[in-house]
Amino acid sequence: MAAGTSSLDAKDRLRRELRPLRRALADQHSRSERIRRVIAELDDVRHARRVLVFDSIAGEPEMSGVRDDLTTRGAEVRVPEDEPTSSWPDVVVVPGVAFTAHGARLGQGGGWYDRYLAATRPDCIAVGVCFREQLRDDLPTEPHDVGVDVVVTDDGVVQRPG
Repeated sequence: MAAGTSSLDAKDRLRRELRPLRRALADQHSRSERIRRVIAELDDVRHARRVLVFDSIAGEPEMSGVRDDLTTRGAEVRVPEDEPTSSWPDVVVVPGVAFTAHGARLGQGGGWYDRYLAATRPDCIAVGVCFREQLRDDLPTEPHDVGVDVVVTDDGVVQRPG
């Protein structure tokens, strides 16, 4: 079996394991509120003029409060469906099925964020968002996978070293 195939298999196994887990988490609303407060205090987010924020799906932290906060303070906010150019955002708030403390990310499997983040400006900050149960010590990655600069959970900020 090729190395790429085993990595894909490992990613698929993790997705099958973690998707139901995150949908079953209790108190998602209050935990999302804690995440919102942490994001609001990040210097990069507070100083950003243009922020791309995902629309939440079942099991993901709710991002409507984050979008409301940003809009209230005068930032321009878009969602991926708006199709902003990769040069547009100062910050991209990124969902994931799982993250590591070092910024590795396991997404849904479509590759949209990998392609988008790979093309953003060097000064654009990627903020990964998940519940604490989605943090892993290690994740299978491939050369095209793009990590994030900061991971935010309902327990606080996990900063990528270096």
